[in-house]
Amino acid sequence: MFIVVRHDITNQKGFFGAAEAVTKGVPQGIKVLQFLPSTEGNEAVCLWEGTSVDAVKSYLEPKTAGLSRSMRS
Repeated sequence: MFIVVRHDITNQKGFFGAAEAVTKGVPQGIKVLQFLPSTEGNEAVCLWEGTSVDAVKSYLEPKTAGLSRSMRS
């Protein structure tokens, strides 16, 4: 399943500092396919592939807590 996550970035330095770490050590069954930040750095859209929305959410939300607010579709 493909999952699109839109991040409203609230802490740019922290978010972009964590972005590389988030894409390493991803659990089996989850894979980030694209990371598309805005020019201004206040939002980003990511395309994930995963077994479920909940699987991606449970992996991603703790890693971006306090750095962004996420909306999934």
